[in-house]
Amino acid sequence: MLARFCRLDHSQRPILWVIGLFLVQAIPATIIRASNLEEGRIIAMARGALEDGHWLAPFVYGERFIERPVLASWLAAMLGSVTGEVTLWSLRIPHLTFFLIGTLLIYALLRRNGASQSGSVFGAFCWICMPMVAAKFINAEVDVVLSTLLFAAFALWWQATAREQATWRTWLGVGLLLALAGLTKGPQPLAYFTLGVGGFVLFRERDQIAGFAGANALAALIVGSWYVVVYEPRDLDIWVAHSRLSDETTLATKVLDHLDFVKSVIGEMLPGTILLGPAIAIARDGTARRSRDLLLAALLYSLACTLFLIVWPGGLAARFAMPATMTLAVICGLMFDQWRDEHPRVIISTLVVAYLIFGGFLLRGWVAMPFWPHLFKESQIAGRAIADALRTNPGPLYVIGRTTDHNMLVYVRGPIRAVTVGDLARLDRPAAAVMLPDEERSLRDQNPRLTISGIANIVSQRRPFRILAIRPEPSP
Repeated sequence: MLARFCRLDHSQRPILWVIGLFLVQAIPATIIRASNLEEGRIIAMARGALEDGHWLAPFVYGERFIERPVLASWLAAMLGSVTGEVTLWSLRIPHLTFFLIGTLLIYALLRRNGASQSGSVFGAFCWICMPMVAAKFINAEVDVVLSTLLFAAFALWWQATAREQATWRTWLGVGLLLALAGLTKGPQPLAYFTLGVGGFVLFRERDQIAGFAGANALAALIVGSWYVVVYEPRDLDIWVAHSRLSDETTLATKVLDHLDFVKSVIGEMLPGTILLGPAIAIARDGTARRSRDLLLAALLYSLACTLFLIVWPGGLAARFAMPATMTLAVICGLMFDQWRDEHPRVIISTLVVAYLIFGGFLLRGWVAMPFWPHLFKESQIAGRAIADALRTNPGPLYVIGRTTDHNMLVYVRGPIRAVTVGDLARLDRPAAAVMLPDEERSLRDQNPRLTISGIANIVSQRRPFRILAIRPEPSP
């Protein structure tokens, strides 16, 4: 198995293997999978920007969403302005573009720093295989965009450092990439670059301290400007909660939550975590220091912020550690060349795990999804039912903002407005609405004079929604 993989050293176009591995996981999975998880909310904000002009401060169907900047939504809205409307592909095309760029960046960084062709492909392959990453083939959340921008800053800095040409232009580019990353998911994830690269600069490149500080200051200025411009009273409470700093859970719950974070990160970053311990041992060896500097820099980038997250006082999710996956993939590529001759069993074990994970996701994308597509299209089926109902009930569609499923609304054209049950009880004109059964009962109780008729029952996110036609009592 290892010998066959090493034949990539004689390949004429090894980069085509990287692209092929990416495409075989992306297609047909991204075509079949309907909108899911956070995709619906991101598209709603893109529609708010394009249709209602809410570019700077995002809105979700009329409700202000101010937790963080939303670069992914802005990109989807810009693509939608070219195509004429915001669709699921307005989000997935930029997402997959960043995904492929990130994969190629891992391969390119390894090749430019002396890794073999097989080692470079192995690093990119390990990234694609990590469960934390592979799930993003059918889920266009912001984590891949964020991770790629941060890794691009790392790669730009490292290449300049390796050539001993880290000029002000380098740091300007790094600062702009960090700013874009901060505009993707807020300033907190920038700590992966700040702590990781900052640690290396303090250890090995102290003459870069001024440039490093300047790049971070530029990013802080750009990202901070967004928060200043959009600020309204009580936004600070929202930002504190979004940063997981207002968590009021018990100490025991926090401990269990953080232990679950550690367990999840170790599992979801396989096969990379198999080689993490050996990489740390090699990086600690003082011999041949310069040739191992990239390994040390990648380790600091992967570990410094991830370890800091473990002691973070608020709640955690494994996806918060997503930026660490890209430098962990670089570590895998470097370790492949280091140990494929000295300790082949370790490399073979990593390769076997990678094959198993890759094969599992391959079965999902090429067998389960094509043969049982209805299992992956729940939100699309519900959305089309709503769209059909609106043909006989024209006008804006009302949804309950706090409970609706934004993913089914991706497939509904026309104006959509998020309201409360109380708002619907005061309607003075006919309208269509999508509600849960208990919300419908509450509406009937609040205004018995409304004529409410059910159009259809739908299911989305395993919740039973009702499509309703609502007509107020005629005026006397």
